[in-house]
Formats: sequence, C-alpha cells, structure tokens
Amino acid sequence: MTLLNTIVFLTLSFIHIYWAFGGQWGKELSVPTTDSGQKLFVPGVRATLFVAAGLLIFAAVNLSIRVLPGLATHTLFVITPLYLKYGILMIGLIFLLRSIGDFNYVGLMKKHKTSPFAKNDTRFYVPLCLIIFIAHALIFALF
Repeated sequence: MTLLNTIVFLTLSFIHIYWAFGGQWGKELSVPTTDSGQKLFVPGVRATLFVAAGLLIFAAVNLSIRVLPGLATHTLFVITPLYLKYGILMIGLIFLLRSIGDFNYVGLMKKHKTSPFAKNDTRFYVPLCLIIFIAHALIFALF
C-alpha cells in the first residue's frame, strides 16, 4: 500500500512540476472555478512548485515506511518510526480535509457543483482524496 501511495504522490508531484514549467495538459480543470467558469485563483510557479515539493515529501514518507526496517540500524538515521507513523496520520488527515472541502467550490460539501472543475472534483479528485485518506488510516493502524 505504501508503494502505491508513493507512486501516486510522485505522479501528482511530476504533474505539478510539468504545470510549473508551462505544461497545459489537465491544467484547465485543476483550479476551482465559479459556475460561470471564472477561475477563483491562478496559481503561480512558486505555489505550484510548493505543492509539488509537498507531494514529494508525502511520497518520501510513504517510501520510508517501506524502507525503514532496513535503515533503522544506521546511527545517522534520524527519523524514528514514531515520526513516520504520525506523519502518515497527518498526510491522511490533510486528504480527509481536502475531500470534505471548503463548503463552496471544493470537496464533498461544495455548494457550486455545475462547473467543469466541480464535476471533475466529484468524479475524480474527492474519491482519490478519500482513497488516500483510507490508505493512510490503514497504514497508521497497522504500523
């Protein structure tokens, strides 16, 4: 499960890096819009790279869960299993909050549901966030 999470986070991170450097594929449907189609915000390069870096960190935490048993004997290894366990929990909670949303344009509780972004949010983004939350909750419980 952690390996699959790592792959998902790496993929999402690379998509954000692609967007930061001018890529257009999927970009139009990645930002919340009003029902008339007006973007609520336009993320800049720095913000997009910040999200990409966060996703890379999430991938590293998930990969560390898988690799940790082999590295735990090294004296220079400063990340303890307890930090990783609660890191996994925090990642899961972030995605739970994303799936719930802002009660207006994003998530399960959104009021505005007719824009192309809102439709993709309902079909793809919210279910992905819920799956990521459930996966992290299971990893937390079993770790």
